[in-house]
Amino acid sequence: MLKVPNYETNKIGTTANWNNAETRSFSNVYVASATDSAATINSKLAAGLDILIQPGNLHLSESLKVNKAGQVILGIGMTTLISTNGNALIEVGDVDSVRIAGLTLEAGTKKSPTLLKWGSGSFKGSSTHPGVMSDVFARVGGPTNSKTTQVSTEMMVQINTNDIIVDHTWLWRADHDIGGLVYNSANYVATGLQVNSDNVKAYGLFVEHTLGDMTAWNGNHGEVYFYQSELPYDVTQANYADKGFASYKLGPNVTSHKAHGLGVYTYFRDNDVMMNSGIVTPNTSGTNIHFENSLGVFLNGKGGMKNILNNQGTGVHEGQQLEYLCNNTMFGENATESIFLQ
Repeated sequence: MLKVPNYETNKIGTTANWNNAETRSFSNVYVASATDSAATINSKLAAGLDILIQPGNLHLSESLKVNKAGQVILGIGMTTLISTNGNALIEVGDVDSVRIAGLTLEAGTKKSPTLLKWGSGSFKGSSTHPGVMSDVFARVGGPTNSKTTQVSTEMMVQINTNDIIVDHTWLWRADHDIGGLVYNSANYVATGLQVNSDNVKAYGLFVEHTLGDMTAWNGNHGEVYFYQSELPYDVTQANYADKGFASYKLGPNVTSHKAHGLGVYTYFRDNDVMMNSGIVTPNTSGTNIHFENSLGVFLNGKGGMKNILNNQGTGVHEGQQLEYLCNNTMFGENATESIFLQ
């Protein structure tokens, strides 16, 4: 039987048993393996089946297309999906209550627009039956040698449907691979997560080393609970900091957002890079933007960042390795409390 957890609200802690779950017969589940093509799996999805993918590496020349409400794609053993044709790996259509879980998404040698695309942007989604992605990781580089082979995607995950829940995801551009350390902005990816829709929630979001705005949040009423990011090691002042990139950036039209426990770490290994802010938000009157417990850390290397959030916080660099911005609220006037710890 395939157990699909039901939705819970106002909940703290784990669910102790499977009583609060829907049970689905395996007669409605296709068990895929590394020998299956995208066309084979898509035929099963089109027939309305859920997909369970066994451990292994699946090389996909087209995206898996999820167009039935409530469908599940579940990988066991952290199944890896690898793009081979400049394609996304999963595209979720304009449907409710889809579950994607237990997968690693890997960029290929042909550049993809994204590795996971959720929605077209014309579907509002459902607050009572939201889509959920759980334990979905992505990587650009790692198993390849950047000295001889480049892999690339413009972004790793793009969300265009309202009310999606992101539950534990690590989006990683490799700082090292089988050939050793990665240099000179190899294995290009601009953004780990791009959110273009409203009411999206993320719990345990990790984004590391991408070469543009690492998290780009353009929708309203977003909520993030714990965010960890390391800035890229191998950029320059000209191709990174001078372009105004940030670890976490809200779009200019965002008026409502809440984020709790955000950490941005610098290790500009190869060049002296001083960026302005790790977190960038609109700073205009009438907004309801609240960041609580934001952290900047200078791990090692050169340069650093001047501020933690916009122009708040004294930043981090050699000799000032930790800055903790307790509270930043924008309701027209800024109310900010900053603590410096060394």
